Amino acid sequence: MVRGHSASWWGRLVVVVALCGLGSACAPASGGTVGAPASAPGAAKPAGTPALAMPTPQPAAADQPPDVLAHTITTLAYSYWPTIIGQTKGFFAARRIELDVTLTPRIPDSARGMAAGSFQTGSYISDGVLLAVEQGAPLALVGLETSRAIYDLAVPPTVTSFEDLRGKTFAVGAINDITAASLRRTLRLNGLGPNDYDLVTAGSTPERYAALVSGQVAGVLLTPPLTFRAQREGFRSLVNLAEILPPYTFATLTVNRDWAEANRDAVVRWLAAMLESVRWLYDPANRDEAVAILADTTKTSIEDAQATYSLVVENLKAFPPDLRVTPAEVDALLELMREVGTAPATPPDVNRLIDNSYLEAARRLVEAR
Repeated sequence: MVRGHSASWWGRLVVVVALCGLGSACAPASGGTVGAPASAPGAAKPAGTPALAMPTPQPAAADQPPDVLAHTITTLAYSYWPTIIGQTKGFFAARRIELDVTLTPRIPDSARGMAAGSFQTGSYISDGVLLAVEQGAPLALVGLETSRAIYDLAVPPTVTSFEDLRGKTFAVGAINDITAASLRRTLRLNGLGPNDYDLVTAGSTPERYAALVSGQVAGVLLTPPLTFRAQREGFRSLVNLAEILPPYTFATLTVNRDWAEANRDAVVRWLAAMLESVRWLYDPANRDEAVAILADTTKTSIEDAQATYSLVVENLKAFPPDLRVTPAEVDALLELMREVGTAPATPPDVNRLIDNSYLEAARRLVEAR
């Protein structure tokens, strides 16, 4: 683990660059995490690793200390806008929740870490969850932060068609993850078979963009607001995958089921704050402030954040207002997993995989105010 500390983030920030396997735990940041398993401390932050600036949390209610949740996300982008707002605007603090956030650039590591007990809550693409559950891991989907994968296929300006990409190399999150599946489907639908190109692992959006800028690869999938920066810097968007991919479990609110059952009240309060954050984000009166929050958190320009708001919030409505995850969205994910041969041999029991009881309790809690 590499720990990046910043006075403007959520108290503690951990960046995972490599995670151990499913059977061994990776240590969360130290602190008063509710129901946290015992684990060894992480390694010291290497010299030269940049700190990541994040929103300053609002103070918790004075009468009781907050419950600290070991939480994982993959990167800082539009898909976590509700979480960022919950932190910045104090919705979590008002519900006595503090998120101890770990950035896990490789999506499969998020599910592995949660199955191992290192993370209690998280928001990430749930293909790894389906595979972990098939192996008996105690994971559950309790909500959906983002249902639309707004990837752009970014390429150099010299590339004007898919045929120009024949024989080229692309960077993906992992060779068989959903970024690879999404890219493979896009290329297949545009005349390129799996033997017509190569894939290399790079990690999340910032790492993939770095590979593109360096010239190591000829194409990558980017998410807003970095998409707009890439366009300003001369790269071409060949296609927006929102035109190709149906809604699926993109940034899925996930829990370690064993921990959640023992800490039900904390899970409900976390989801209540998420509901309040999404409602705040969709209120047009908050547009300018929401844009400023995203620009500050992702270190992008106001112009790029404004373009992201127009696309993500106003046009595509990427955040389900009720946060509900549906079987249809899980089925759409399974179809993507088949593109890379990772779909479980036996489809998951959706009634077991999805647990809406926490979200229902959170909705009642919000309506009671």
